[in-house]
Amino acid sequence: MSEHLKIMGVSLMSTKKHKAYAVFNGEQLVFTNVVTIATGMSSTWKKPLIEEIQQKKADGFAVIIEEKTDLVAQYGTQYLLEDIEGKSNLYDALDWYFALQDMGNLIMPTELGAYQIRSGLEGQRIEKKQDDKGRPYYDIDWNSFHGGYRAVLLCVVAAMTEPLSERFIEAMFGDPVPDDYNPVRRWTKLIAGRDLEKGKRLEAEREELAAKTPIERGKST
Repeated sequence: MSEHLKIMGVSLMSTKKHKAYAVFNGEQLVFTNVVTIATGMSSTWKKPLIEEIQQKKADGFAVIIEEKTDLVAQYGTQYLLEDIEGKSNLYDALDWYFALQDMGNLIMPTELGAYQIRSGLEGQRIEKKQDDKGRPYYDIDWNSFHGGYRAVLLCVVAAMTEPLSERFIEAMFGDPVPDDYNPVRRWTKLIAGRDLEKGKRLEAEREELAAKTPIERGKST
């Protein structure tokens, strides 16, 4: 692999907003920092954050931002952990996180230990459980699952879906640009392609609903 992917994950979805930084070499995801974003009026932190995002992108970072509006997300790649495609993006991110962790490929320095997500034991922030059909799910303590953990998961999402993983690209979309080895540009195209496919599905659902009679619509709700 010729280039490592530098990642900045920004979560603006909770009262405790955070940004996380990591580097992915195609196998290991190494976290370098997790930082709290200043609280208070958005006018005190939004402009400096946007300026940093723009600088990081200029420096070759993939910047992934969790925000319901696009006031900040327009400057990076917007991604919502709460979006659902079959199962929630959050569950996907947690699956990837624990898979990396179990293989020893998620490197979290000791000084960032407070942002390490632990699971499996009662009383942890996240418990792995099974429903009555034996299907796994995560029981999350939302009171303690703040933006720091979300920012960490955004970095995981970037690492696991970015185009340095040729197998992921071939499985999802074929190999759209085999001679393009810029990791940020190809990662952005991948996310855009995913959003396009999602938009097509939603539009098809709307057209199907519009074609139904009022009685049929009532039966489907």
